Amino acid sequence: MNALLLDLLPYVHKGYCCSQLLLALARQLDDTDNAGLMCAMRGLCHGIGQSGGPCGLLTGGAAVLGWLSSKNEEEPHPMIDAMTNEYATWFMERTQAFGGTGCENVSSGLAAAAGEPLPEGGMPPMELCGDLLAECWEKILDIHESYDLESARS
Repeated sequence: MNALLLDLLPYVHKGYCCSQLLLALARQLDDTDNAGLMCAMRGLCHGIGQSGGPCGLLTGGAAVLGWLSSKNEEEPHPMIDAMTNEYATWFMERTQAFGGTGCENVSSGLAAAAGEPLPEGGMPPMELCGDLLAECWEKILDIHESYDLESARS
């Protein structure tokens, strides 16, 4: 199991999904607590409610970058589009072999790479997505650093 996922086990046991886990990491980085935002991120879980939509690591990562880069609700970072584009482009390249960025594509691809079956009709276990989650978090941190977001939130 990925070491980052071990730190997130309390959230995993509460049933948090990938997008929420990325926000949990961002809240630790920003030293803030926003329960409402965590609840809102739930809407991105499992390909947007098992609709076949994009993986929560993609949408959640973009949302986390937007949140980390904002000074307030009315003043987004001037480079937010470039940041989210960089993240999305990286994610699409990273998951290209899985046949798409949908939650089902990504989880099926991860399961196949691990030689594990995907639960029938269910969502992938977090252990399956843990390494990709860690890679996504590292990419978010790289973008965070390269755009000097340390001072963005007030």
